Amino acid sequence: MNKSAIRAFGIALFLVGASLALAARFDLNIGLPTKASSHTENVEKLQKKLEQANKEIALLKGQVKQAPKETTQKTDATETKAKDNHESVDAPAADVATMTLQIYNGIAPYSVAKKLEDGGIIENSVEMELLLANPKYSRSLQIGSYEINSSMSLEEIAKLITGKKQ
Repeated sequence: MNKSAIRAFGIALFLVGASLALAARFDLNIGLPTKASSHTENVEKLQKKLEQANKEIALLKGQVKQAPKETTQKTDATETKAKDNHESVDAPAADVATMTLQIYNGIAPYSVAKKLEDGGIIENSVEMELLLANPKYSRSLQIGSYEINSSMSLEEIAKLITGKKQ
């Protein structure tokens, strides 16, 4: 056999192999014996999981809608007690969330803001992320643990975790 015939045979083998790989990748049935595809079974399982997740979400949304009513009732009761005692209530202490924020080397402002939002300290993580991206605070996050509560302003939190003067 000459070189060109061997080269042509090698190219043909490569093309057949590539075709088979593509057919397997895109799950094409080109007449080769394969195991039965369990694609429909997987779809059914995923649909059941999706339905279950949607039910759980609906249940949690219902609980969240009920929670503000309970909080309002508790606040009304607190205000009534304060009026009875001739005291004024500005903000109930029960509404202040507290957390320990861990800042480690290389943490991004996005991650810090997300942790604060997840901990119930701030309402909107984007505002905090934008504040920390400000040239005044950027690249100034200090490694350590910080006790933070929801009564602190965004500016106070930023100054605390960046080590800037109050």
